This record gives sequence, C-alpha cells and structure tokens, in this order.
Amino acid sequence: MKYRRLGITNEKIPLIGQGTWTYGENKSEALEEIKALRFGIENGLTLIDTAEEYAKGGAERIVSEAIKDCRGDIFLTTKVSAKNCSYKSVIEAAERSLERLNTTYIDLYLQHWPSKEHPLEETMQAMEYLVDKGLVKYIGVSNFTQQLMDDAQAVLGSHVIMCNQVGYHLNDRRVENDIIPYCQKNEVTVMGYSPFGYAPQFFGGVGFPEQGTMERQILDKIGRKYGATAYQVALNWILRHEKLITIPKAKTITHIKSNLKALELTLSDEDLQLIDTYFPKTNEGMSLVKY
Repeated sequence: MKYRRLGITNEKIPLIGQGTWTYGENKSEALEEIKALRFGIENGLTLIDTAEEYAKGGAERIVSEAIKDCRGDIFLTTKVSAKNCSYKSVIEAAERSLERLNTTYIDLYLQHWPSKEHPLEETMQAMEYLVDKGLVKYIGVSNFTQQLMDDAQAVLGSHVIMCNQVGYHLNDRRVENDIIPYCQKNEVTVMGYSPFGYAPQFFGGVGFPEQGTMERQILDKIGRKYGATAYQVALNWILRHEKLITIPKAKTITHIKSNLKALELTLSDEDLQLIDTYFPKTNEGMSLVKY
C-alpha cells in the first residue's frame, strides 16, 4: 500500500480509502458490505470514511461491525451534518457517532457541508472541545471553499484544519483551480470523493463516461496499454497530485480489487495530456453550497 501524510501531522494514511455512502440503506446487503470492508482492510485500505447522514447512522453501524476487532489499525473518518453544527449539537452528534461506531475516539472529524443555520465559529469551537477532550484526534472540513477554510482556521487558533474533503473526478476539475493549490501551500490534505463521477440525481452531477462516447473510448484505449480498465485509469489520474487521497465507494470485493490495481499504474505524460484534451479543465473555482 502507498501512503501520504495527513496535513502537518506524521500520520500516514493510504492513498485510497473506503467510502461508505449508501452503506446501511438495505439490511439485506449488510453482510456483503461488512465483508467488502474487511477485505479492503486486509489489503491495506485502512482509511474508512463515513458520516452520520449516511443511511441515518446505518453506515456507521456497518463500519462498527467491520472494524470491531481491528480498530487500532483503522484511520476512521466521519462527519457531522450541517444541520447539527451548533456548538451543542456538534458535541452531541459526535457522541452519537462514537456510540454507533463503538469506539472511544474519531481519527478525523469533518463538518460535512457549510451550514446556513449555524455560525462557523460555533462549529469550530465545538471541534476544538472534542479534540481537547480526546474524542477527536484531528479536525477537518468538507465541501469548503478557500475563503471558508481561511475563516475556519482563523477561529481555530492553535488547532489546525488537516483535511478538506471535496468532490473530484474527470468531469469536475474545479478544485484544481483553487482548493488543491491552496491545500498544497498550507499543507492540508485533499480527500477527493466520488472519483468516478456523481450520480445524475446528485446535485446535477455528471457520471462516468458511458460506453460508446469518445471520452470513454479514450479511457479504454489508455487502459489497454496498461492492462487496466477505464475506471482504474480515472482513479490513478486523480492521485497524481501531492497531498491528495481519494475515497471511492466500493460495495463488493470485485470493486475493491479493481481499486487496488489502480495503484499499480504509472500514466505517461503523453496519456495525461490526452486526458487533458478530452476532459479539459475550466477556469471555474469551487462554488459555495450551504445546507
């Protein structure tokens, strides 16, 4: 497994983690989800990302089952919902997550989205409290613009934001214009989610290129050079940045095996240029969305 350092810490986390969005939504799939997480852990994918919003806490319960005998080997990330970002609610939400996860601490605790209802100052002060009490090791944010990151860090004082979790894939490269350079300069880890694109119903996002399209043909062509799939090419492409890791959702052992193989690729400069041609970067920066 390949690793990168978290923020300014000496903590090393895998380049690829395991995302758990939609885990716990269907009870009939619970055993398969636990089995997949376990397989990933056994193969070095010890970064697990979840959130209180996923299946209304159901994903955290699935994760709890998967890590119950190996918690010390896991780097565990979970997130507080924007609606729970008052000072008191952040602390209470963290305590509920700890109970569902059956653990005494969270490695990295993130504000899931910027909040329309609650001042950022309250949220960050609660994060500081959780760290000082030993319930959380590191503070992070998710879907934060550069300005919001500055604002959050100004509140935190001696505590430091270690991570910003943002959407990043071939069809959405906006974070390359502002978030990635900012985070590299300030030694903040970028954790890219949805590396294969957003589901069509997810904020109007664009999914993975479909079979038959020119974009898919290019990815397939590049993949054949390396004995890889288009998905593995796309995943490897994301990891070309320093200080960046990614958390693809993988609900089956087959998917996890595919993600692991993506780490073995080294895309040539020629192939990276070809990807740039068919998946061009725009001049947009990351937009601010509050919940």
